[in-house]
Amino acid sequence: MASLQLPRGARSKDWRKKSVRPFAEPALSLLRCPTAPYVENLPLAFIWQWAKEHDWKVKADAAGNLIVTVPGKKRGKPSVALLAHLDHPAMQVERVTEEGLVHAAFYGGHPGSRMVSGKVRLFHPESGDGPLRAEVVGVGKKDAKTGRLPLQLKMMGRGEVQGGWLGEWDVPYGLTQKTIRNVVCDNLAGAATILASMALAQKNGLDRPVQAWFTRCEENGFVGCLEGLRLGSFSPDTPTIVLECSPQLPSALPGDGPVLRVGDRSSVFDAELCESLRLAALELEKKVPGFQWQRKLMDGGSCEATALCADGRRAVCLAMPLRNYHNVPDDRTCQGPRAEEIDREDQEALVLWIATLCLNPSLFQKRRADVAARLEKIRKNRSSALYT
Repeated sequence: MASLQLPRGARSKDWRKKSVRPFAEPALSLLRCPTAPYVENLPLAFIWQWAKEHDWKVKADAAGNLIVTVPGKKRGKPSVALLAHLDHPAMQVERVTEEGLVHAAFYGGHPGSRMVSGKVRLFHPESGDGPLRAEVVGVGKKDAKTGRLPLQLKMMGRGEVQGGWLGEWDVPYGLTQKTIRNVVCDNLAGAATILASMALAQKNGLDRPVQAWFTRCEENGFVGCLEGLRLGSFSPDTPTIVLECSPQLPSALPGDGPVLRVGDRSSVFDAELCESLRLAALELEKKVPGFQWQRKLMDGGSCEATALCADGRRAVCLAMPLRNYHNVPDDRTCQGPRAEEIDREDQEALVLWIATLCLNPSLFQKRRADVAARLEKIRKNRSSALYT
C-alpha cells in the first residue's frame, strides 16, 4: 500500500494539542445540547449552524435526518459517508395534570426498575430553555410494540413545563484533559467526532467529497436510519462508517484507543471495509507518536451498521469504549443514573483516524483481490510441507 496522506502535524509529538484539538474541542459543544428520541431539535440545529459556518451543504429528508456534504477539489460521488445518531435514551413530556403531575414517555434502553427517585432536567425542545427539575415518582409498563415506557414526574421547585418538552437525567457535564463525561456521550460524542474530523480533513485539502448522515431515534430501534433507507436518503453505493460509543468490555477499555468494531450483538460488518480501516490504522500507529487503536467484536449493543449491512450496503463501525452505558452505572450496586464517560485521547485519536480516511479515497476501493493475492502468496510459500 502506498503511503497515506496524513493531516499536517500528525507526526509531531504534540499532534493532539496542535492538529486535532482545535477542531475537536469546539465540536464537543454539541454534547451540551439536550436530546431524546423523537426530540433531537437542538443537536440538529447545532449541526445546521456548524455546516453553515464551514460552507458545507446540508439538507434534511422527510424523516428529519440530516445529509451533510463537504466538497472536495474534485466533483463526483462522496468517497465515504460517516453516520451517527443524535438521540439518547431519554423522555418527552406528554401532558401535565391540574395537580401538577407530569406524564412523560421514555424511549431507549434504561431499566425502568432503576428509575424511581431519579432526578431529571426538563428543557424546551426548540429554545433549550430550562432546565426545570423533576423527580421520577412512577414507572409504568413498557409497550413492546412502540417502545414507549410511561413515567410520572413530580416537579421540584418553580417553573411551568408543557407537553413536548424533553427530559434527561440530571447528571453533570465534565471535560478534562483525560475524560469526557456527560449525560449523553452515546452518541453526541460520535456526531461531534464526525464534525471535527471532516473540518480537519477539509483544512488539509479533500480530494473527493465526503458525506455525513445524522440520524434520528436510533435508540428506539434504528427508526431514523430505517426511514432514511426507505426514503432513499442515503447513497446506496457509498461505503459507510458508523460512529458509536459502545459499552466497555474487559478486552476493550477506555484509554486503549478507539475500536475498529467488526460486529455488534446482532451481526458482523463488511470485511473489506474493515480491512481498509485496519490498513489506515496501521499506518497511523507507525507514524503518529502515541496513536493507539483496537480491533474488537463489541457485542454490548447493536448499531446502525447492522441496518446498513442488512440493506446490502458496505458498512462498518468505529467505536469509543464507554463507561456507564445509557447512564446505568457499571457498578450495579450504585443507585441512580450516572454520567456516561469516554476517554478524551480515544476521541482525539478517532478524529485523526477518520480525517485520514477522508483524505485517502483510494482506501475505499474494493480490495478482495488484494487479500486473495496475499493468501495465494502464503499458499505457494508454505504449502509444500503438506506433501512431504
